[in-house]
Amino acid sequence: MAREILISFETKIEGKKLDVEFDCAPGKLVVFADRDAIYQVLYNICDNAVKFSREGGKYRIRIFAKDKKVSVSVYNEGQGIPEEDLAFVFDRFYKSDRSRGLDKTGTGLGLYIAKTIIDAHGEELKVRSVWGEYCEFIFTLSRGK
Repeated sequence: MAREILISFETKIEGKKLDVEFDCAPGKLVVFADRDAIYQVLYNICDNAVKFSREGGKYRIRIFAKDKKVSVSVYNEGQGIPEEDLAFVFDRFYKSDRSRGLDKTGTGLGLYIAKTIIDAHGEELKVRSVWGEYCEFIFTLSRGK
């Protein structure tokens, strides 16, 4: 799934000359989740990561297992999110004032939809960011057998 998303963003990634890393735990990881819904989560998060990356910056997707969870991390170097905005990024229609100049097409629903889907799975979606440096979204899924 992550590989499919990278391919769908290939033109945008190449246009920004991003340094792409894909790190996946060895072996097969099975999760209990709605495949189409999780695809939407990953698409929304990856779209933002590419959109707000700086030219030549690092763009990384990591998938790793720990205990009974599988975690997916999407990281980018670039604009980041100001600390005062972090509490609002999952609110419906929220777009920080700083992002409005870069994001002329977004509606402010992508992260809200992602959070709603992850919440419906009983899982967690969180964000870490330093303004002007990086942004990382991490979500968890229950590990299958």
